[in-house]
Amino acid sequence: MNCNGEIVVKQNGHNIINCNICEFKHVYPYPDSQSIAKLYTEEYYEKAQPEYIKKVEEDKEWWLEVYQERIKQISKYIEEKNEIRVLDIGSGPGFFLLAAKLEGWDETGVEPSIQAYSYSKHQELNVYNKFFSEEIIQELPLYDVIHMNHVLEHIPNPNEILKLIWNQLKPGGIFCVAVPNDFNPFQNILVSEQNYPSWWVSPLEHVNYFNFKTLTRLLNYNEFEVLEQYTSFPMELFLLMGDKFVGNPELGRACHKKRKSLEMKLFMNENINIKQSLYKSFADAGLGRDVILFARKPRL
Repeated sequence: MNCNGEIVVKQNGHNIINCNICEFKHVYPYPDSQSIAKLYTEEYYEKAQPEYIKKVEEDKEWWLEVYQERIKQISKYIEEKNEIRVLDIGSGPGFFLLAAKLEGWDETGVEPSIQAYSYSKHQELNVYNKFFSEEIIQELPLYDVIHMNHVLEHIPNPNEILKLIWNQLKPGGIFCVAVPNDFNPFQNILVSEQNYPSWWVSPLEHVNYFNFKTLTRLLNYNEFEVLEQYTSFPMELFLLMGDKFVGNPELGRACHKKRKSLEMKLFMNENINIKQSLYKSFADAGLGRDVILFARKPRL
């Protein structure tokens, strides 16, 4: 693809462009498919994220609450509520699948990392140790729900995987996708006024950079109807309040624990309504650490 656009960040020999063709920011040129495959089958959890499994295990209770909330958000859009079949693409350690299983859904995951796959299999979850591709969909049925959390930012030419997802969804099926909300207003303030680097840019791992507008446009281009937008806690608030966790993993972990403590209180009883009103307001303002979209494949 002959992409072109203004270079917005240069980092370690890689350019991030605001692409005029794709209409979102991405690395250009994209890395080759073999490098991507090696990173996510052999290296991501073992080298790039060596403490990831340990950290998510520590956060398991919180993750289950996060995903149980998300499943309830998805459920309100499901038309046929009997025998719901769900696919999680890039299922990682399997916590979304576990939450879906607890809800009574028929769960399937696809996860290329051997370490993450093995962890999820120990939880007795139905997971394939493969990439989501033309090859594996020959083995899979159609789904009522497809979920993809922090995957699309890693994939060169996201239109290709979105077409596969479209084909694997039943008519009227729900697609829930979450990606980092990058180059967001709080980040831009920190860069322009507080001399922070663009710390969220990681061109070897994150090749695409979305916000609410560009991800919605991408889904619409691929014929999805976006139903709702949502977000996660805006971690940049800690930086704006003086907790300089960039380049300081211990402080970053401490800030994450504060976020967890807040959310565990808000997940309780009717407090969830306060959380959802607040986070929807963040999303409407283009804020929050993630872009979370709920979309439907229209019926023919």
